[in-house]
Amino acid sequence: MSEILRIEPDATAEAVRRRLARMDGAQVAVVLPNGWGELNSIPRLRLIQRQAVARNQQIALVTHDLDTRQAAQQLGIPVYGSETGFAGRTWRMTPVLPTVDPRQPAAGLPNPPAWRTVNGEAAGKARIAITSRPNLHRSRQQRIRAAEAWRRPTPLWLQLAGYTLVGLFLLTVLAAFAIYVLPAATVTVVPGQRAVEAPVTLTASPDIEAVDVQGRLLPGRLMETYIELTGTIATTGSEQEAQGKAVGQVVFTNQTNREVRIPAGTIVSTSTGTRSDFITTAETTVPAPQGSQATASIEAVDEGVQGNARANTITTVSGALRTQVGVTNPNATGGGQSALVRVVKQVDKDTLLDQLYLQAQSEAFGRLQPELRANEWLSESSIQTFIVAQFFDHFNDEPADELGLTLRVLVQGVAVDQETAREIAMAALQESVPERGKLVADSIQFLVDPNSTATGRTVSFTIVGRGNYVIPIDNRELRSAVAGLATEEATTLLQEEWLLQRPPEFYVDPDWFGTLPRFGSRIQVRVEFDEAARTNE
Repeated sequence: MSEILRIEPDATAEAVRRRLARMDGAQVAVVLPNGWGELNSIPRLRLIQRQAVARNQQIALVTHDLDTRQAAQQLGIPVYGSETGFAGRTWRMTPVLPTVDPRQPAAGLPNPPAWRTVNGEAAGKARIAITSRPNLHRSRQQRIRAAEAWRRPTPLWLQLAGYTLVGLFLLTVLAAFAIYVLPAATVTVVPGQRAVEAPVTLTASPDIEAVDVQGRLLPGRLMETYIELTGTIATTGSEQEAQGKAVGQVVFTNQTNREVRIPAGTIVSTSTGTRSDFITTAETTVPAPQGSQATASIEAVDEGVQGNARANTITTVSGALRTQVGVTNPNATGGGQSALVRVVKQVDKDTLLDQLYLQAQSEAFGRLQPELRANEWLSESSIQTFIVAQFFDHFNDEPADELGLTLRVLVQGVAVDQETAREIAMAALQESVPERGKLVADSIQFLVDPNSTATGRTVSFTIVGRGNYVIPIDNRELRSAVAGLATEEATTLLQEEWLLQRPPEFYVDPDWFGTLPRFGSRIQVRVEFDEAARTNE
């Protein structure tokens, strides 16, 4: 474990060397203060480095001073910018000069020349060399011969022979390694997914009290609500209707010798054909004597064309005046009319009732939806509607341009608990998964077939469980399938057989021929089930 030596700002390089001498750790990190430059020279650092080498210590510096960092790098001392930089690391110095062991100073030095040895051993102070030192000419000739031998090129045939022997040797080694060292491989696969579907037909009814899994029976809840609608429709029947009263004038003739007063509202009538009655619109006085005449305005009692009387057809006076005066109409009366008006017919009532009833049926499903509880599902085919009351604002054959209706309808439906239905469908879905296959939880869905059937208050519907399962992989089968194949062939085979989500990964050691080992026992299979169970995005 490394030790840390923190230097004070007023310390000297000699103080640092003394403190290092007192530390026993094999690795010592010297943390220098900011702006401290006592160790920015190579000689000072070399003294500390030699002391560390003599004590078998590995030192490193922690400083931001550029000069100190450059000097340390030249001497092969590791330098870090912060204490976190060397945490958990192992460092070694790489001195540029050979290290000297104080206990064996001669270690690493070349052997002395022959003329400084006695019987092949180095001569000590007490011994005397028995060979003479070579003179300058002899030494120069030896160096010349060595240089000429070094510079003389090797013959081409010798070079080719050497290269050939080396190549044959390498090929032999490689062949032996490939033959006698059996390669090993690791195959990492992410199996693919296959879809599975399990439809289940269930029956729900309010008369069922408990769930019957084997019989596929579920209890249902009866729901009720009322819908009240109002609507109008244009009438389609038509009839002629009298409009406007006929008007005209009559002449009264006095049949007495005295003046006769004819009050307003006196009724005069036609005497031929269909009787039409008229009334005088103002009081009229017929002067005496007998035969005197007076003109009065009249208006038909009833509307319509029957008040249009021809000339000289109004000859009857009603009441006591018939003996006192006579009456006639010199001119025809006119102004009475008839028009074609719309009236209510039974077909209008039936049509309006059908329209509102169809509207109630179309709104029934939406009216029951807010009444559903959590995890409940309502079958639209289970909805039944019943007319409770109906009120029309006109009778048959009554003149009217529009017919109005107020309708009250009872709506009933059967609600089903979806959670219970899903549990039954889930059990059927799991039965459809092959052995050792695993359902992917995020892929499971339950869909209710909208084409359900209802008989009274009993609903039969189909719920479909859908999902994906991870394709099971037998390690032995996979090893046997890919043994001895090239990685490209093995990739194609595995993806076709197991629908892998991504290409398999192969690690072959050594990979001399680009093929997997021929022995299945040398192949290890890793199946990433966690990655395979994730829903494909």
